[in-house]
Amino acid sequence: MFRSIALLLSLPVILSSCTIVGLHQHVETMEQRGNVTVKMVPPPDPKVPSYALAWRMENGQGKDSAGFQRVSPDGLASFSLRMDSSYRIGIFTDENGNGAYDAGEPFAVRNKVDTVSLADPNARPEIRELHLSREHKFAAGTVMRVPKENKDLGGKTNFALGEVVSLDEPRFQEDAGSGGLWRPLDFLSGNTMGIYFTEPYDPNRIPVVFVYGIGGSPQDWRYFINHFDRKRYQLWFCHYPSGMRLNRVSLAFANGLRVLKQRYGFRECEVVAHSMGGLVAYSAITKAVDAEGRNFIPRFISISTPWGGHKGAESGIRHLDKPVPSWIDVAPESDFLQSIYSTPLPKGTIHDLIYGSIEERSIRKKEKGDGVVTVASETDPRVMKRARSSKHFPLEHVEILMQSGTVSYVERLLDR
Repeated sequence: MFRSIALLLSLPVILSSCTIVGLHQHVETMEQRGNVTVKMVPPPDPKVPSYALAWRMENGQGKDSAGFQRVSPDGLASFSLRMDSSYRIGIFTDENGNGAYDAGEPFAVRNKVDTVSLADPNARPEIRELHLSREHKFAAGTVMRVPKENKDLGGKTNFALGEVVSLDEPRFQEDAGSGGLWRPLDFLSGNTMGIYFTEPYDPNRIPVVFVYGIGGSPQDWRYFINHFDRKRYQLWFCHYPSGMRLNRVSLAFANGLRVLKQRYGFRECEVVAHSMGGLVAYSAITKAVDAEGRNFIPRFISISTPWGGHKGAESGIRHLDKPVPSWIDVAPESDFLQSIYSTPLPKGTIHDLIYGSIEERSIRKKEKGDGVVTVASETDPRVMKRARSSKHFPLEHVEILMQSGTVSYVERLLDR
């Protein structure tokens, strides 16, 4: 993560680095893509596979398809597709296991589905329900094969909710975080966005969800996870492409929390976020509670978050025709930050703010900071005045996550 942040801080390095090669083309491709997410009703039987696919029609026939995938246990399937086409989205239960739809099997289809832009921060994606039925006007014995795959159309969006994993898996390593920053579209298909569990769900312990920052990975939380109180809390983490527009990331995070709440029925969960992850978490909490209609996230702790934005992101926008999309939201006075300033956390959600700096005297010299974020940004009064508490640690931006003092203090905040 620190290497990615160092690039953000030094535009001459960015502009000469091979890391930036292809960024323009990658962002352009992402601007041409949209998302479609569907939900199978009723949810699938775990013993029988159900599949979702998107396909284009030509002369009344299925011409080509994209994103053929098995439906998740919650009945969800998600696609990243080109926006210049309209699609049919179908779900079927493959009762005889032949990988095709046979007349009489449960089936649902939605016609003329348009995608919702991945690049537009104001786009409001919705989860479209598809209600399966056996009553379709297909002659007995009809078999409908999946049309050939056209990768130019896009593909499936990989996501996971509640999967029990190890931090040692390749998809959670540091280079995955760097890829999620510089090539967020590739992350959606090549990695797996979602909310993960570090152990099986336990209804007797409170979930705590960790959210990393820009260029970060779940590895950033390894020390916390290895040293946290497991008797009272169960530890989850959010894995996402940090180069995407933050409104889209926060909405996906919010929806994931709601799906897990509906699946397991927990009364509350807590959120602990680092760096830009604090911005994502703040927005996600407001979205999740508003959509759920009741507050199930009573505590939020941010660590070293750039509440006032980051001038490095502003510089990147100024120097690059197609900057990393999330920089637009992290730039000082961005529309995304303005939405945070104007939207208090839900009633009943307590925010405790932690910030760091390299030297003790940097508390008084506001231009100083933790090596990545200035103290002035970490303690922006528009957010700090609404927090229950603030705490300073004389530690660097990443170092602050690797100290027993930080872990014990976060635990005390959650116990209050």
